[in-house]
Amino acid sequence: MEMIIIAIFLCTIWLAISLCIYFLPVGIAYIRNHKNTALIAVLTLVLGWTFFGWLAGLLWSLNSDVKKPEGSECS
Repeated sequence: MEMIIIAIFLCTIWLAISLCIYFLPVGIAYIRNHKNTALIAVLTLVLGWTFFGWLAGLLWSLNSDVKKPEGSECS
């Protein structure tokens, strides 16, 4: 019985870590205030299971297309 509980616990930890890595591009885009965060989320959700889809989302989230903070424009 103890082995089953340990196995379930380890599987839960593995699943949580895997989901964090899977949605890493979305988190980066959200933190960086990326203009296309929603599209990066859709790309990651739909094609993230392929390495190239996940890598595309990661590279897209790291590019410099971020929203400017309010009031940062010079008059």
